[in-house]
Amino acid sequence: MQLKKNFPLAQITTFKLGGPARFYFKTTKPEEVVAGIISAREKNLPYYLIAGGSNTVFSDQGFTGLVIHFQKNKISDEGVIFSGQRVVVSTGINLSKFVEITCRQSLAGLEKLAGIPGCVGGAVVGNAGAYGEYLGDVVEWVEVFDGERIRRIKKSDCGFAYRQSIFKKSDWFVIKACLKLKKGEAKKLVAEAEQITKMRWQKFGRHPVCAGSFFKNVEVAKLSPEILKKIDQTKIVSKQIPVGYLLGEATKNKKLKVGGIEMASFHNNFLLNDGTGTTKDLLTLAKKLKALVHRKFGIELEEEVRFVL
Repeated sequence: MQLKKNFPLAQITTFKLGGPARFYFKTTKPEEVVAGIISAREKNLPYYLIAGGSNTVFSDQGFTGLVIHFQKNKISDEGVIFSGQRVVVSTGINLSKFVEITCRQSLAGLEKLAGIPGCVGGAVVGNAGAYGEYLGDVVEWVEVFDGERIRRIKKSDCGFAYRQSIFKKSDWFVIKACLKLKKGEAKKLVAEAEQITKMRWQKFGRHPVCAGSFFKNVEVAKLSPEILKKIDQTKIVSKQIPVGYLLGEATKNKKLKVGGIEMASFHNNFLLNDGTGTTKDLLTLAKKLKALVHRKFGIELEEEVRFVL
């Protein structure tokens, strides 16, 4: 392991925010991640695991402990193992590349996740999804290192919910996952994945400096009848209220900006860094947006991104 000191964390997140990590190392080997965790625990040193960096925001002051960056730069036989309709995948693999591979293997179930940034690990932790389908739907088990031992967590114990899992509430290292997919036609699956990816790029640009959707959509089942009366029922999709709609109504389509962070012109739920933004700017803007939505609808928005402050 090549340990670095005072490493600029903005370099490894899509939001390009955050100060330096006291210690940092990057690896493609899960055993080195485990060794790093054990060493940090023995020294009572805080540690944080990151993969694709597409849903993480670090403090402007950085991180006082060890940041472990687990990411595989290419697909290998040890990273993805197919067995019929089941596939075991390393969490350090790029999600978009993995989706493409499963489609070419005539396996259906992930094609709607095409074009989502980040790695498989972050997708498992956040139960990534699109168009009503979620990664957790196809998980059979997840292998983790819980700080003491490596063990497998069966799907029923993963706590998968909208943008949620048991892993999001722990500091476990998610090593790999077993997914059970369905048989499909490679040509059709690849075409669908390419079309979804193209739609994402057309709407959002290929590499926007942000974390993607910033706030979680709101689940209708969690709202009172009084609040639902304030909602345009035609906006409800898959039993959820899109945050883009709520933000548009609450801000009256005025694009807000704090420092170098602003609401995107192409989507209200995208907050962009113009290159000069700070985490403080982001937190301030997020607080303002949450207050505006609460004032208009009585709804408390939840961030989809993970802040490491």
